[in-house]
Amino acid sequence: MRVKGPGPDELIILAAEPGRSESSALAVWLRATRLKRLFRQGWLKRGIDEAHCESVADHSFGVALLALLLAPKREGVDRERAVLMALVHELGEAYAGDITPVDGVTKDEKRRLEGESLARVLEGSPERGFILDLWEEYEANASATARFVKELDRLEMGFEASVHAAEGSQRMGEFHDSARLAVRSLELSELLEAAIRGTGTQGARIRLHATYSAAEVHAFSGKPSRSSRKA
Repeated sequence: MRVKGPGPDELIILAAEPGRSESSALAVWLRATRLKRLFRQGWLKRGIDEAHCESVADHSFGVALLALLLAPKREGVDRERAVLMALVHELGEAYAGDITPVDGVTKDEKRRLEGESLARVLEGSPERGFILDLWEEYEANASATARFVKELDRLEMGFEASVHAAEGSQRMGEFHDSARLAVRSLELSELLEAAIRGTGTQGARIRLHATYSAAEVHAFSGKPSRSSRKA
């Protein structure tokens, strides 16, 4: 797992101060902000160099911003809860790392590792239960708000792929198609297509190249793999 450097919790060692909520907040911050140093591994696997690769925290910010901007337009979605859910939806990666399907880890094992990681991040926090509830709701697709944030997670990935494509990266079509599989609403799909068209690279429809395996194509989609098609 490639990272920018040691986690903040490895660099700053806190003295034990039981019962102080301020101390627990600092401890959670030190553990959670490991995500600022954890690269989004899928980009690295597709040749994006570290200087241009976002962190998991960068991605979480992008999803939270989209939730803030777009939730009012989605019926049945609680904007405040959507923003909070987006903010914490990747906290389980702080110690588990950014596991992708091509890493050979089963869905159940990934969930177990991320759940243990999140429990470690939130240890001692009075907000532990609230944040765990948000994360569990997201993981289980248990509400309209959770499903909306899941879409935004893929939409933000599609936007980032468009940025890399505009910078000249040649292997972004699979990320665009993966995002298309997950983004179902018309409004969000239109935003995704606008970002793709704006790259000025391969047009409005980018199809998968036959050299990518089904598992690789669906590395970020959360969908069962299907055979890739020739362009």
